[in-house]
Amino acid sequence: MTLNNCLIVVDVDGTIIPLLVNFDEIREKIRRLLGINHPLKPLGESLANLPINEEDKRKAWEIIENAELESIEKINPELVRENTLILKQLRENGYKVILVTMRSRKTLLPLLEKLGLTEFSSSSLTRDNYPSRKQQLEHVKKGFQGKIVFIGDTIYDEKVAFELGVDFIRVESYIQLPAAINSAIEICRDL
Repeated sequence: MTLNNCLIVVDVDGTIIPLLVNFDEIREKIRRLLGINHPLKPLGESLANLPINEEDKRKAWEIIENAELESIEKINPELVRENTLILKQLRENGYKVILVTMRSRKTLLPLLEKLGLTEFSSSSLTRDNYPSRKQQLEHVKKGFQGKIVFIGDTIYDEKVAFELGVDFIRVESYIQLPAAINSAIEICRDL
């Protein structure tokens, strides 16, 4: 199989960069705001599907977005330099790469800029495009006829990939991304 027939999809938070948002704290703030007792897992998908009024939903998204914007200040690009280099090398070597994230585009773009990955901004899907990982991967599958390898860090990522028949590589930490990318390359080469 040629490189044109293989697509590598990479999650952002927890996969390319460390998790810098305390999602348990965010969930609790949203539960208090909305007066609900809901697990809110996964957070974005759960919030998108909650039957609440739009004003309350907007306030909840604002809590998430503010935390995401604050997280950009915390990231040290040197800490993830190896990850950014390998993603750039993939592109330079002809691999198709799409980034997926449950961040908003408003928070993804400054993050990509800080990491020196702005060339990925046009090939990324955010919660603004699709509020669930399943919808994001379904969109990718509709637009690509070859092999798809998805690299992510959560059980939710893994479940959706399995459900959709997408090859999946799970990382326990962003530090494992280079090894995961090498595994994805091998999957692509073996086709």
